Amino acid sequence: MTDFSQSFYWEILPLRGACCRLDAIYTRVLRGFQGHAEVAQLLGEVLVGLALLATTQKNYERLIIQAQSKGPLKLLVAEMTAAGGMRAYGNWEEGVSVDLSRLPEALLAITVDMGMDRDRYQGLVELRDSLALSLNAYFAESVQSPAYFRLVADPERQQAGGYFLQRLPGVLADEDWELAKQFIAVGSDQSLLQAHPEQFLPEIFPDSAVRLRAPQALSFACSCSREKVERMLISLGSAEAEDTLRSEGAIVVTCEYCQEVYRFDEADVALLFAPAHLLH
Repeated sequence: MTDFSQSFYWEILPLRGACCRLDAIYTRVLRGFQGHAEVAQLLGEVLVGLALLATTQKNYERLIIQAQSKGPLKLLVAEMTAAGGMRAYGNWEEGVSVDLSRLPEALLAITVDMGMDRDRYQGLVELRDSLALSLNAYFAESVQSPAYFRLVADPERQQAGGYFLQRLPGVLADEDWELAKQFIAVGSDQSLLQAHPEQFLPEIFPDSAVRLRAPQALSFACSCSREKVERMLISLGSAEAEDTLRSEGAIVVTCEYCQEVYRFDEADVALLFAPAHLLH
């Protein structure tokens, strides 16, 4: 299995966690990427954070992590479906270094879309100095449960992965919680990516059995389509579409997630706004 997430728990301790690898998804998201190395790394980290967060959710249709600010990082967003399809993109100011610790009015939003016309749940926290710290703060403030994230993304090798721990209600000594976090925190990024959870997790608490659940396969998936672009153009109206045709010669829409290009010439637009088409 190339890309996956896998959750685990200790039988007699109020402690659970998850790990993931997203190399193929990360490589696909970076296809054609042109921008700061900081943004490329953030794209990997937000994907990893989302995959780990998803292991704590049940009965959702779509999960979204979104960071935005009024600084050089305008938007960073990752989405995941219950089937394991993931995508991400960023919008940033060209030529300016992106430093999370210096972003003004920066927020991190976690959205749980339950689907079937049910209400969405959204939690908001201030964006911290890193995405990992921001996710820790989200669990402390919105979930009211301590958590520890370690997110690894290497744009040069196009490798991404990480680990997550959550302290659940129950009796767990503070020193045991710190010990568990230290096991995840130590070592280089590459050593963490190469680590096999079934080998090192039992070492944290040798007297308490750790159980690994079956891994979930993850893959890149984009929900864009020509039909959705057509609906968007119809909602804008024929006048705006015709103005764009006159000035540009064609309407060209590029998906921000997968870079798929949808082109509409004069004949396409005429068909789009024909009465018979609009009735459908």
